[in-house]
Amino acid sequence: MPIKPIDLQTLFVQLAQVGKQQAAEKDGALLHVHLHNNQVKRLADEAAKAIQRPQDDQMAAESINDESGSGTSGHPGEKKRDEEKLPEKVVETIRDPALGGNVDISG
Repeated sequence: MPIKPIDLQTLFVQLAQVGKQQAAEKDGALLHVHLHNNQVKRLADEAAKAIQRPQDDQMAAESINDESGSGTSGHPGEKKRDEEKLPEKVVETIRDPALGGNVDISG
């Protein structure tokens, strides 16, 4: 079916609107990517500035002991006596030999 001149007239009138719509869709996608990148960067900056807590209780206990070592005690001998009174804590790690041996691939 051939295109008649009257059909071309209606298409040319709408050509500017179609071009604007296509440009808006293209710019919208770029704007969305730009906003997403800004949000990811902001979250990364906040995470870098945030104070990180130790992952487990043993790490927390070690950090507390390290801080108390630099205390404002007036007598250096006092610190030695405190260390002699406290028994060393032995950390026992229990490991399961079967852990990670089987992989379940069924859903």
